[in-house]
Amino acid sequence: MADLYPLPSEDHLRSLYVGRSLDGIPTPAAIIDQAKARHNCHLLLDAIKAAGVSFRAHVKTHKTTQLTRLQVGADCKDVRLVVSTLMEAEQLVPLLLEYKSRGAAVNVLYGVPLGPSQAERFGAVGKTMGEGSIAAMVDDIGQLPALTVIKHFAGFAPAVFVKIDTGYHRAGRAPGSYTLNTLLEQIDVGEDAGNCVFKGYYSHASDSYGNNTPQEAITRLMEEIELCGVAGRSLSLSRKYGRRPVISVGASPTAVSVQNIETGSVDVEIAGKWKELLKNEQCHFEVEIHSGVYPLLDMQQIATNARPFQGDPHDSIALTVLAEVRSLYSERKPQEALMAAGTLVLGREPCKSYSGWGVLTPDGPEEDQVTNGRIVVSRISQEHGILSFENGGLDRALPLWVGQNVRIWPNHACIAGAGFNWYFIVDSSSESPNRVIDIWVRWRGW
Repeated sequence: MADLYPLPSEDHLRSLYVGRSLDGIPTPAAIIDQAKARHNCHLLLDAIKAAGVSFRAHVKTHKTTQLTRLQVGADCKDVRLVVSTLMEAEQLVPLLLEYKSRGAAVNVLYGVPLGPSQAERFGAVGKTMGEGSIAAMVDDIGQLPALTVIKHFAGFAPAVFVKIDTGYHRAGRAPGSYTLNTLLEQIDVGEDAGNCVFKGYYSHASDSYGNNTPQEAITRLMEEIELCGVAGRSLSLSRKYGRRPVISVGASPTAVSVQNIETGSVDVEIAGKWKELLKNEQCHFEVEIHSGVYPLLDMQQIATNARPFQGDPHDSIALTVLAEVRSLYSERKPQEALMAAGTLVLGREPCKSYSGWGVLTPDGPEEDQVTNGRIVVSRISQEHGILSFENGGLDRALPLWVGQNVRIWPNHACIAGAGFNWYFIVDSSSESPNRVIDIWVRWRGW
């Protein structure tokens, strides 16, 4: 299916834009600071290693080969990924074959409850990469026949994760419920028939976006592990098959909270409970953390206060949107400006820490861009965004001008990135932090 969504040539894009300043590229544009993304990835990989748990990187936020490499690490020997679309899985194949050629084990989990329309394509991905390379997610008996179809096209039985509802109520079955136990029984039948391989339990704590402290984040992660453990013990298949099921848990706020254990950013009692929980659960299960938006971060993630930062937390946000100011409205009270970027660029997801749809950064291709207080995207429509001072500012003049390029921290990086075909890459650690050093093409399609 990838040939139905041809990607632009990265080489051609590099010939057009590498070396240019950000004030010389077309807008709106999506900018990734490579130095910040790399640092965010290294922090989590180091924390995962220190915790002694496994890791599965979600690629849906950025949908690029380059950032996937940063997420798993260059020398990774156990490459576990999760995708939200089959196009992501198909585009990952060349990279995963590269890792496999270097002796790494590879596995891609299709992280949406399985539908029969996806079985043939997902099976084809498995056939290309080999046995053990794909895993499906299920939470309904009606999805199980599709596993047989996947096996037919892959040439081997796919692994299966059962989605557990640990409180978010988006997908999954409640621990200990009749429907969960019935589903597990039927998966057991399917494994006996050679149609699937039961892998474990998967939960996603999106409600952790409402957390406000590192303590809340790590506590929510522990609750996820405990609830998946309850699910696993209610009808454990591990005794029969002689292996430990995987408990795969996390969301970016809870995942990055693992960093706090080693840095001492949570109190000693909670850190002790975390280590004791892992010790107990890992006797029965393999604990796996998954996360996706953490390499880029955004306003929503910063608002959770899930991890400590050195200096301004917003300085760790690696994705910004570049937009052009088109009009100034000095007669309005408060003053406003119009930029040529709206809902289709930024999305329309709110952030609990402020009222607005994005925040102007204090830096950019133009010096002295924001000098008089924080400017936010206060209103938004399809192609237009209205800029104004946060919380009023009736007597202040906006330090903006027509034709100026401004950079914006988006509320939700996953949504903001979706409107772009490629990212302009900069490096804030270099001598020219606003100069384009690379282009990363983003995968398209479903």
